[in-house]
Amino acid sequence: MHKDYVITYFAAFAGGMAFNYFSLPLPWILGPVTALILYKMSGEQKTNSSSRLRDLGFWLLGVQIGLTFQADTWTTVGPYLLPYSLFSFTIIAISLLFACILSKQVDIDPTTTMIGSVPGGLSAMIAVSESLQGNTVLVTIFHTIRLLSVLFIIPFAATHWLNTSEANQSIPSASDATSGDYWTIFIYLLSLAAGYFLRQKIPASLIILPMLIIGVCQTAGLSLYSLPTVFFIGAQLTIGVHLGNKIVLKDVIRAGRYCGLFFSLALLLITFSFLFGLFLSKWTGMELITAILSLAPGGLVEMALTAQDAGANPAIVSSLQTIRLLTIVLFMPLLLKWLLQRQSKRPLV
Repeated sequence: MHKDYVITYFAAFAGGMAFNYFSLPLPWILGPVTALILYKMSGEQKTNSSSRLRDLGFWLLGVQIGLTFQADTWTTVGPYLLPYSLFSFTIIAISLLFACILSKQVDIDPTTTMIGSVPGGLSAMIAVSESLQGNTVLVTIFHTIRLLSVLFIIPFAATHWLNTSEANQSIPSASDATSGDYWTIFIYLLSLAAGYFLRQKIPASLIILPMLIIGVCQTAGLSLYSLPTVFFIGAQLTIGVHLGNKIVLKDVIRAGRYCGLFFSLALLLITFSFLFGLFLSKWTGMELITAILSLAPGGLVEMALTAQDAGANPAIVSSLQTIRLLTIVLFMPLLLKWLLQRQSKRPLV
């Protein structure tokens, strides 16, 4: 048993190092997933993951997102909130409509289809899938398809076609947190306790509650102790191990029949993010590239980094992406439950 754990985490670390060396997207999540899949393909190899490390990983990712909040986060995005929410909700509605249609055509449960279609962050959707008892493996595969599509298409388009050549601005990130007093570590532990004890009542609580608690502290101007970056790398590694351990090759082969459909959805969402980005820019006066990256169905950190490279406003991009992330993680589980209950009550024709 202990040997399986050592081999599993060593292989995952090697995969993360390889992905990081070649600058591939989400190296410390997708790297371990890929490494463990290849390891299991090499024979009847067994892997193991720790549920306690997984929970710690979710908590640290919630902290990492919370640390991206700044004192002026809400005032900066205030004028854009209403039009942005309108276009963002429309993109989410399009993805759910696609999921409803798809769930009637394929042999996948509606919960997995809907969670796999929503344009939320990979880690957040994994947590939502766990809480709603979806097929987390398939959700991971479908979101990986979307994530890779977004990361290869949108940064290239933003950098080469829409680059405004403006001076780059600083991006709020976990590593930029002010090095505060040691006593503020207690706040981190409090967020962990809140997420753990309420995990049965609040979907994805180990991400949501730390994110909100740390985010409130950040916007209030509290100087939190700066956690080492290696903590957040380790958090992503544990999530990657958890996913790689759960992936069954039969599920991957089964999902292969539907990869084209979810790739088509990713292209559809990217197209609408460009179109609605143009409308948002015309409506509010926001720069076009900033509007597109704010609506792009990718991760907060990835889109903020792209904004910096492409001369957009990374503060606005990260703030608006945070709003969409909060909306999806806080309200999507409730909406999905309501939709699934309606589907289950619908009489058969």
